[in-house]
Amino acid sequence: MQHNGDHSDSLQAATFDDPLLAPSPVPREEQVVGTARPLTLSRRMFLGMSSLAAFAALFFQRALRPIGNTLARMGIRAPWHRSGPIDISYTTCDMCPWRCGVIVKTVNGVVHKIEGNPNDPKSRGMLCARGQAGVSFLYDPDRLKTPLIRTGERGSGEFREASWDEALQYVADKMVAIRDTDGPEAVAFFGHTSGEFWFTDYLPGAWGSPNAAKPSSSICTSPREEASLLTVGRPIGGHEPVDWDAIQCITLIGSHIGEDSRNTVMQDFAAARDRGARLIAVDPRFSTAAMKSDHWLPIKPGTDTALLLAWINVLITEDLYDADYVAEWTTGFEELTAHVSQYTPAWAAGITDLTENQIRETAREMARHAPQSAIVPGRHVTWYGNDT
Repeated sequence: MQHNGDHSDSLQAATFDDPLLAPSPVPREEQVVGTARPLTLSRRMFLGMSSLAAFAALFFQRALRPIGNTLARMGIRAPWHRSGPIDISYTTCDMCPWRCGVIVKTVNGVVHKIEGNPNDPKSRGMLCARGQAGVSFLYDPDRLKTPLIRTGERGSGEFREASWDEALQYVADKMVAIRDTDGPEAVAFFGHTSGEFWFTDYLPGAWGSPNAAKPSSSICTSPREEASLLTVGRPIGGHEPVDWDAIQCITLIGSHIGEDSRNTVMQDFAAARDRGARLIAVDPRFSTAAMKSDHWLPIKPGTDTALLLAWINVLITEDLYDADYVAEWTTGFEELTAHVSQYTPAWAAGITDLTENQIRETAREMARHAPQSAIVPGRHVTWYGNDT
């Protein structure tokens, strides 16, 4: 075969010295540009192909069986989904407060797979890595499966297993003994964070002790709950009320979506970005969200309040707020205006290590998309005296 150097039409650019290599001529009336000739399947061809497929399946099944037996002798187990019938059960994930609905797949009484339930509004068929790690959590050798009662000296590490009834009765008896000797206030109650009303509010009140505290509350959701109560008269709650379907501008400050967010929050966040929602990420780190942002503000840690005051200053001085809403639903706006007049972007720039232009432009970005603009409530927002 010889080529003339023109590759625009390989058929026309080739001559065939061997007639066996030359293509069969196609009558002009049968030539259809850009259309494949129809394939006809005869009964004989169909039976032949079916027999070949059956033979191939049988051959590979028998050929691979010795390999499977060899792996078994080596102690290598077959994949779990081939080791027996798969039983399906439905429950909720307990690896975080979101409580996603999950599907649990079990073989021979052993859980092998946890995945999101497509019919559950919390998971929508998806599950984060933490939720899927629930299998290893279930079978962790150090997992406590029953209450333990100490049998040796404090610090000896000597315990025995107890039933829940025995453990609860043990605690109740000890509490009553302390109350009878030293009074109810001698018992202190320590909870975790906002929302734990039964243990840190109602139970101490019923018991008669004023000594109740939530030591870790300040580094969880309590700061935002208190701020929300003072601002809008109600707490935010465990499931942040963000209108993700309508949002056009997302501001993250004291929030790390992409690293510590809940399952459907991450899904909604990704969907909003896919729709073109703008993203402002305030974070000293170049976080997962910051990598995707339109505006990354690498603020100096502990200076969030300065940025917030400057943002308010810009919104008021440039008349970027909803005056009708403010007049109808707020009080003290005049005092706020007077208070933030000194907190200019130039002032905040010297504190936050941000530029004056960054502060102004992000405030304007939020205002441009109002009311479809939201500062997404974060968790674990208080680490310094003057942060979010």
